[in-house]
Amino acid sequence: MAIPASIADGGDVTIMQQTGEQPSHENNTFYLWGQSSGTPCWGHFNNSDDGSANEGYAENTQGNGKMEIEWTCRMDPPLGDDFALEVDAEIQVHLMIDINGDWENGVGNCQTDCENLNISLMKGGLEVAKYEYTSMSSGENEIAITFPVNETLQVWDDATDNPGIRVRMVLYAQSGIFCFFGGCDAEFRMYFSGQEEAQFNGTATFPILNDTASEEILGPEDTGGDDETPGFGIFAAASAIGIAAFARRKQE
Repeated sequence: MAIPASIADGGDVTIMQQTGEQPSHENNTFYLWGQSSGTPCWGHFNNSDDGSANEGYAENTQGNGKMEIEWTCRMDPPLGDDFALEVDAEIQVHLMIDINGDWENGVGNCQTDCENLNISLMKGGLEVAKYEYTSMSSGENEIAITFPVNETLQVWDDATDNPGIRVRMVLYAQSGIFCFFGGCDAEFRMYFSGQEEAQFNGTATFPILNDTASEEILGPEDTGGDDETPGFGIFAAASAIGIAAFARRKQE
């Protein structure tokens, strides 16, 4: 039975693209992407994404009162295979955040409910590490933090541990006589990957072990046989249909 090229080729191309977005020892940088509103926000291990915001960043602005930011960039497509990290190495997170407003408790409109920038490492829906960044200033902030790899962070299971980065901050718009002239809004902007200037790229780099070292921790890889070959399911089904049709003609 002949298979239309658009069906067979399309399935294989999709699988190849998703494979290129999966982590490996050589391909270990998690690039952040998303829409201009910050939701949805996602990431994968490929340094390009056609669906990300044209502006290259997510931004929220509020003219008065309290503004709460919580954006979680989970891997999309989801993790396809288990991987293992080098213990005692570090996961390196790099962000460029641009802010304005009040965010320190006891200052301006912040009483007790403001929060500094918190950056969390996610395994599926579980927060496994968090860093509170206390050195923010108005304007652009280039942020470079690390999460040390311990035994909890060593193994990432494709069924439960889809990686992600969460950013959270609570701030207020400023008030006062000088705000009549503007410039007192609460503002939060986070830059995604794909920037011309490297310091503006949002990324997380994982110290992924090579295949030999990973096998000692994860065990031998299950190849799964020919049915994991891209497009195999389509051609197997087509063959079954062809055989059935041939048998039918022979019987008649």
